[in-house]
Amino acid sequence: MGPKTVPRGSVLVFISLPFAFSPPILPQAETSELNTALYYCFFIVFFQIGWASIENSHMALASDLTPIRDERTALLSIRYSFTVFSNILVYVVTWIVLRSNNASKTQFGPSERKEFQIVILVIMIVGAMTTIIFHIGVREPLTNNRVNRELLMTETEAERATNSFWSMFKHITLYQTAVVYMCSRITVNMTLVFLPMYLQDYLKLEAEKLALLPLIMFLSSFCMSLLNKPMNMKLGRKYTYSFGVVLSLGSALWCYLGSGNTFAKYQVYAVTIIIGIACSVVLVTSQALTTDLIGDKTHRGAFTFGLMSFTDKVCNGAVVMTVQSLHCETCPNYYRDIMVYNWTIPSILAFITVISLPFGGRPTLTVPEVPETHSNSGNQHPDQSKKQPIEKGQEALPSYAVNS
Repeated sequence: MGPKTVPRGSVLVFISLPFAFSPPILPQAETSELNTALYYCFFIVFFQIGWASIENSHMALASDLTPIRDERTALLSIRYSFTVFSNILVYVVTWIVLRSNNASKTQFGPSERKEFQIVILVIMIVGAMTTIIFHIGVREPLTNNRVNRELLMTETEAERATNSFWSMFKHITLYQTAVVYMCSRITVNMTLVFLPMYLQDYLKLEAEKLALLPLIMFLSSFCMSLLNKPMNMKLGRKYTYSFGVVLSLGSALWCYLGSGNTFAKYQVYAVTIIIGIACSVVLVTSQALTTDLIGDKTHRGAFTFGLMSFTDKVCNGAVVMTVQSLHCETCPNYYRDIMVYNWTIPSILAFITVISLPFGGRPTLTVPEVPETHSNSGNQHPDQSKKQPIEKGQEALPSYAVNS
C-alpha cells in the first residue's frame, strides 16, 4: 500500500475514541475538574491527530487516483455524500438507543453515559468495517510514486528548488485557495455548531424540531452532493461556487427578516434546506479547487490538504471561542445574528477570492491524434496529424496552478 493508505490515523482514532467517552481509568483524574479536563484532553488530542491524518490523506487520494479534473470532483462529491450519510447514521443510531433505553427527551447528562457509550460502540463497529473495506479495496497508484522518484533523480538543483514543498509558499494561489477552503469550512462547521442554539434560543422550537431540522439539512446536502459533479462540469468552479454563495446569502437574508409563528413553523424548513444545499456546494467546490491547485504534482497532495486543514481548524476554533466569549445573555437575537454573520462574511470573502483565482474555469485543451500505421505504406497521410479536441472536463490537470 502507498503512504496515504497506511492506517496510522485509523489506529489512533480507534485507540483514543473509547477513552473520550468512558469514565477515567485513573483515580487521580477525578480528584478535580482540572485533572478531569486534562485527562480527556489527552485522548481528544490524539483523536484529532488521527482524524486529521485520515481526512487529509483521504482527500489527497482524489489527486492520486485520477489526473482528470471532473473525476476528481466526482470522487470528492461521493466522499461528501458518505460524510453526510455517516452524520445521518449517527443521528439515527442515537435516536434508536435513547428511545429504546427510555432516556430523557429534553436533557442529557451523566445519567445517559451508558447510552452514549452504546452509540460510540456501534459507530466504532461500523467505522472499523468500512475502514477495513477501504484499506483492502483501495490501492494507491504506484505510478505517481515511481514518476516522482525518477523526477527527483533527473531534475536539476534549480528544478528541485521549484518543485519543493517550501516553494509553494512563494505563490499567492496557495493563500487564495486556503482562504476559500477556510471560509467554506467556517460556513459549514459553524452552521452545525450554532444551528441548534439558533433553533432553541431564538426560535424557541420544541426538542423534536431541534433534531429534525439538522437532519433535513443533512438530507438536502446529500441530495446536492449528487449534483456537484455535473454542475462543475457545466459551469466550472467559479460559477458553481458563486451559486453556493448566492444561496448562503439568501439564507442569511431570509433568516434576518424571518420572524413570527409562520417563520418558526414553516419557513425555517426552507431556510434549512437552502443552507444545506449551499454547504454542500461550497465545501465540495473548495476541495475541488484544492485538487486544481495540486495539479499534476500529486506528491504535494497530502501536504497541501494538511495546510488547508490547519487554517480551517485554527480559524474555526478562534470563531467558536469568540462567539462564546461575546455571548450576551440579555440579547434575544444573538444566535440569529451569529447565523447571519456566518452565512454572509465568510461567503463574501470567499467569493471575492474565488473570482481572483487564475484557475477554476473550463479550459479546452487539444492534443495531437496518434497517427495510424498503414501496412501498405511506410508514409503517413497528412491528415493523420490533426489535433482532436478533448471533451471539456476530461483533460488532465496542468501544473500552472502553483506556477502562475
